[in-house]
Amino acid sequence: MNVVRRNSAPRYMRDNIVSYLLISKRTCDSDHLAITLVEMEPGGVQHIHSHEPEQMYYILEGSGVMTVDGEQQPVRSGDCIFFSSFAKHGLENTGSTVLRYLSACSPSFTPEQCEQLWPLESLDDEKS
Repeated sequence: MNVVRRNSAPRYMRDNIVSYLLISKRTCDSDHLAITLVEMEPGGVQHIHSHEPEQMYYILEGSGVMTVDGEQQPVRSGDCIFFSSFAKHGLENTGSTVLRYLSACSPSFTPEQCEQLWPLESLDDEKS
């Protein structure tokens, strides 16, 4: 059994966003799945990007505007958004509170991609 806690996960921080890499080849030898927890401060922007793994976002709390292949739509807590491989996607927190979402990708990113995309040590390691 693999248990990965938010504070022990590798992470990235940019544009008022913190992303925690919970499940991946890097964290628990997952070949087919990557899962992240993302926390966006008000005004946070995940810039438009694309990648091979197909992906979904499940909005846990907050609200914002999701863009997928040029189409924009408001999203809020309880919404699940799916996009296919290489879809151009991004999210902006347009609300007044933190926007939190869980993201799942399949297949998982490679260990090299995980190192590049989540370069920061965990919060637990940073405190040591």
